[in-house]
Amino acid sequence: MIFRNFFLPHQDTHKKAHLISWEAILIYILLFILLQVGFSIVGYTKPGVLGISANLDQKKLIELTNQEREKLGLVPVLENSALDKAAALKAQNMFDENYWAHFAPSGKTPWDFILGSGYKFTYAGENLAKNFYSSDEVVKAWMASTTHRENLLNPKYQDIGIAVVEGVLNGQKTTLVVQEFGTTQGIASQPLVNVSGKQTVVSAKEYNQKPELLAAVQTLPSGKPLVDPYLILRTASLGLISLMVILLLVDFIVLKKRGVFRIASSRVAHMAILGAAAATLLNSNPGVIL
Repeated sequence: MIFRNFFLPHQDTHKKAHLISWEAILIYILLFILLQVGFSIVGYTKPGVLGISANLDQKKLIELTNQEREKLGLVPVLENSALDKAAALKAQNMFDENYWAHFAPSGKTPWDFILGSGYKFTYAGENLAKNFYSSDEVVKAWMASTTHRENLLNPKYQDIGIAVVEGVLNGQKTTLVVQEFGTTQGIASQPLVNVSGKQTVVSAKEYNQKPELLAAVQTLPSGKPLVDPYLILRTASLGLISLMVILLLVDFIVLKKRGVFRIASSRVAHMAILGAAAATLLNSNPGVIL
């Protein structure tokens, strides 16, 4: 009888099944937090075991970028080998120094990598992305962000460089995408760089002093990551939501047969929370842009 109350409303009090009570929801939240902590521990003790298996293509990313530009009648940007090198150096440096940002903990700036590759720009910009499953998802995410969209669609740019680099970041196997834009034609009196929607003037000293950029080669675990933590959490979450929806429907049917059913605010809140959670999960992915 006690086991039955986990799935069906109580025979005498008609209280909700234990598995859809507010106490149970708090336990679920705690378990997911513990699972996240567990993933973090595994990531740091066994680097490369966790991660996302991405299917990204450098040429496809450039093609998709130009498709978005052409929709507005903008001139396509042309792939530039120096900017490709700058993007690769920036990606490798993020792995070397274990950071996810436009500016490195060591003080390296986005323009250090561009100038260090031999590209003397008058205007430049940078977009970053990590942990997307496909090239389409990356460009869609950039286009959905105001600052990244403005950078991608900036009519001042003539050249583009993109790098897709795999490595271990914060203990997890990660795929980084670095997108560098630039032009060598005169636009401003001083060289400018657009980072996160903010334009920064590059001083003459920084511009003329070529940085020494030697990227270390990171040794990666062979093969694909064994565990995709995002996929596990997403599957477990959707499975739990489905179970709770089924139990709420059973609760409705049983109480209606007993002739004691009434629409309570708690049941409405349950359904609203579950619906919002399911919609968020179905429309989410592990990708992050910067």
